[in-house]
Amino acid sequence: MSRVSGYHSRTSVSWPTPTAVSAHDPVLDPHPATAPQPGRLAPVVRGVHWLRMPVAFAPGHVNVWAIEDHDEHGPCWTLVDAGFPDDATRANWLQALSGDLAGRRVRRILITHCHPDHFGLGDWLAEQTGARIWMSLGEYLTAQAWFGDTPASGIDLMADFFRQHGLPPAQTEAMQLEGRRYRRTVGSVPVAMRRILPGEVITIGDDAWEALVGHGHSPEHLSFYRAHDPVLIAGDMLLPTISPNTPTLPFEPETDAVGQYLDSIERFRSLAAATVVLPAHGDPYRGVVARVDALRLHHDKRLAQIAALCDEPRHAFELLPRLFKRELDSFQTRFAMGEVIAHLNHLWQAGQLRRLPGQDGVIRFTQP
Repeated sequence: MSRVSGYHSRTSVSWPTPTAVSAHDPVLDPHPATAPQPGRLAPVVRGVHWLRMPVAFAPGHVNVWAIEDHDEHGPCWTLVDAGFPDDATRANWLQALSGDLAGRRVRRILITHCHPDHFGLGDWLAEQTGARIWMSLGEYLTAQAWFGDTPASGIDLMADFFRQHGLPPAQTEAMQLEGRRYRRTVGSVPVAMRRILPGEVITIGDDAWEALVGHGHSPEHLSFYRAHDPVLIAGDMLLPTISPNTPTLPFEPETDAVGQYLDSIERFRSLAAATVVLPAHGDPYRGVVARVDALRLHHDKRLAQIAALCDEPRHAFELLPRLFKRELDSFQTRFAMGEVIAHLNHLWQAGQLRRLPGQDGVIRFTQP
């Protein structure tokens, strides 16, 4: 399998998805629920139903969830994530809304984070159902910035940032010609939402679900945890066989996104051992601590590899062909560069590498 840290690309992709760390970890305990057919629901744990939306790029699907709910008006649904904005996902939602979801109105739509495979159909799904989008402020404002024309989200800023880390002029120009891909992909974003605060407890049906914040993959990613009869709707934070992209973004050029991600997943260790993890990609499983250990090991190996490659001063772009074994197009290069810079920042801030602003304006890293 081709590896590009943060997504893989057996097919031409419209948006990055995470890439494989390893084969399925044998210490995980797969949940017995069977993945549903497109447009259908499958019960997975008490009160929670699974919808799997096929997409045209690897890993070929995104999981969304429907939770049985009720309010003063009677039975209803709370949905978690909306899926990728393509015709196939719209058709699957319409089938589900007129079929397995029919009979209960949709009360609200919780969004884990603003990436298009999770949030891309949020505005459309809200219009179809009359439900309000609920999400963290960090994810909402990031979506608005990427969708709009803001200085901090401009493609020129990204090109300049990657140029400082060694990206050649021809590639920065190709990147700039792509323009604002997020806006073209998503199409529309909600102009209003209901903010979810980190740590907030949301009552869904008769159960309390805590909103757990995570960083590194996206600005203010939310997972949802039910302690009674323990379930974690994990989004992209704790995937069973793949690791999410953890990029440094141009408007936070020194951010240690890798450290933020690793700190975030450490918090999952305190969850009940019997917790069923419902990931955005892959199948439900048990084994939170084992998965945290495997993800940490993956990043530890990548950090050691990058530190060893910096036996002499190197910039991020120089490392790409040594870390990724296939040619990357300009869009894939965005995510590979962001991921490598994040690992370099982590090593630099941990004192394992020195950061050397070069006379040519290119930042390089080397061993102490």
